[in-house]
Amino acid sequence: MRLAKAGRAAGRPRRPETDDAILSAALALFMEGGLDGASFEQVARRAGVTRATIYRRWSSREALVARALGRLKEQGEEPLGRWQDVSLETMIGMIVEHGPKGWIETDARRLLARIMGSVPDSPQLIQIFWDVYAAPRRTAFNAIVAKAKSEGILPEGTDPDVFQTMLGGAVMYKLLLEPGEKSEEELRAFILLVLRQLGLGEILDRLGL
Repeated sequence: MRLAKAGRAAGRPRRPETDDAILSAALALFMEGGLDGASFEQVARRAGVTRATIYRRWSSREALVARALGRLKEQGEEPLGRWQDVSLETMIGMIVEHGPKGWIETDARRLLARIMGSVPDSPQLIQIFWDVYAAPRRTAFNAIVAKAKSEGILPEGTDPDVFQTMLGGAVMYKLLLEPGEKSEEELRAFILLVLRQLGLGEILDRLGL
């Protein structure tokens, strides 16, 4: 009986540039035409690869688009560093500084509209994105809020999950339902108003915001 050589690869290594091309194509097509516009055939054509290349990496277009959205989220969080470990004050400062710019650069209005439009017809996409990308980050941010509450920075009755939902929901409402294009400066001013309504005026004052 012959034994396989130790350390032998199971197959050809995946090329990062191929993954990048596929994910970029999937995100662009999703933003242009929603999930229906991001079929494997369309993504393959846009990325310059075969459908078999995509099938070897992702089992469904929902999984592919969810990964593309997740990568975009990860890239948007890069300026924040290891934000899971910071204080609420530091986190708020980073949100105010980096958030509006990131939302404008990623065309967040169109992206959010596509994601919300996928909820009725593509619950699998939303579930994958929530489980793999949104929920862990939400849990981390809730921990930051809970720590601030335990230190007396926030009122004892603060619910971390509701706190985060109010902040995120306000931004989504501003981007999706209010008519007119939004500038980076306008979004930043709105976020500051929301944060003050959430009881973070003292933190903002200390940050000079």
